[in-house]
Amino acid sequence: MSTSSDPSVLDGGANGAGATDPFDTGFYFERWMKDLTGGWQQLPPDVAGAPEDSEFYIGSFPGSNCELSFEGVLNFDGYSFGPISSPEGTLVLTQRGRIEADINVRVAVINGWVTGDIIATERVVLDSQAKVMGQIYTPALTVKLGAVFEGECLKIGSQPQKREPESLTEQLSRVEDFLVAAGV
Repeated sequence: MSTSSDPSVLDGGANGAGATDPFDTGFYFERWMKDLTGGWQQLPPDVAGAPEDSEFYIGSFPGSNCELSFEGVLNFDGYSFGPISSPEGTLVLTQRGRIEADINVRVAVINGWVTGDIIATERVVLDSQAKVMGQIYTPALTVKLGAVFEGECLKIGSQPQKREPESLTEQLSRVEDFLVAAGV
């Protein structure tokens, strides 16, 4: 095995001529950033320029932990730890959307990931890319081919008494099982 201190040999010459630090990770970081940002889709034009009286669109920053209340229709394309509620509203969770909290709405259309309970007074639709781990309380549930649902669906109004919190070990075990079932 041969070694070289020439950085153009170490990375196949892609780091540029004249670089002298063999431990410079700038090239790899830039390539990683390009790959990362290249995978994100742009907002559809009808959502990006939506007038005020149309549907509302939210894309949150990763790890936001706020309680979200809304009226009407909410298209959610982000990541949130905070609960989402709208007793008369409709939540549409897009394929890129992730929610790790409870949801309380009139209608829930899920095509992303939810870890938490969903309470919907009218109906819940789990689209083909949905991955839900938690209880669903609703009078009507539609599950499309490809959706993954781990939990129970109970008729609204049959919510059990407050559950004892799970230990961290039990929670991690449920998450691992969910990821294995989801093929991740």
